Amino acid sequence: MHAALAPVIDRYKQAKPQEKEEFRSCLNDYIRLYAFLSQVIPFVDTDLEKLYVFAKLLWRVLPNDCQPLPVEVQREIDLDSLRVSKTGSTKIKLERGTHEIDPMEAKGKKLETPPDIEPLSQIIQELNERFGTNFTEQDKVFIQQLEERIASDLALAESILVNPPEDARLTFDHVVNDRLQEMIDTNFKFYKQVTDDPEFAQFFLGFLFKRYYERKGKEQAP
Repeated sequence: MHAALAPVIDRYKQAKPQEKEEFRSCLNDYIRLYAFLSQVIPFVDTDLEKLYVFAKLLWRVLPNDCQPLPVEVQREIDLDSLRVSKTGSTKIKLERGTHEIDPMEAKGKKLETPPDIEPLSQIIQELNERFGTNFTEQDKVFIQQLEERIASDLALAESILVNPPEDARLTFDHVVNDRLQEMIDTNFKFYKQVTDDPEFAQFFLGFLFKRYYERKGKEQAP
């Protein structure tokens, strides 16, 4: 696709800033609206679909002329990364021999133990840290609704019962993709992230499958 994309990118680089902004806006609108409308309206014109595929690929490689931060901001803020990453490790040295350990005693005001983070909040936090996304607690509602639709699929439930996990996973992924397309107008941002990022999709669908499989196992337990 490079041969087809390169001339467009070259023309984009030569355009004026205002023209670039208008082009990016139109391109993004077409991608977003076509992805939505194609789920509810049957298109006969195949050129629209071809343009959609081309536009998605172009959007990924289109240069984004970001304005640099003001000097005073760069001086005051030192921001190198938006993800938590491991920078090193060390070993704790213990003294040899046998020693008695004194019991711990409360000192001062007793601190309350923070409640455990529920799984959906935890997965949102992990997705943001791993993939640099910006999902919020409000996206939990979308995941809950998605899981409810998955749970109501009788064919998927039967597949889980009669197939090994690796085969059931194929059916599960297919069902999830269908449910996501049905819910595209509910949370397009999440739908786009799943469809555009294979690594994100594999991680997120793996999380959903584990939860679904464990629930089905508990339902079948005597």
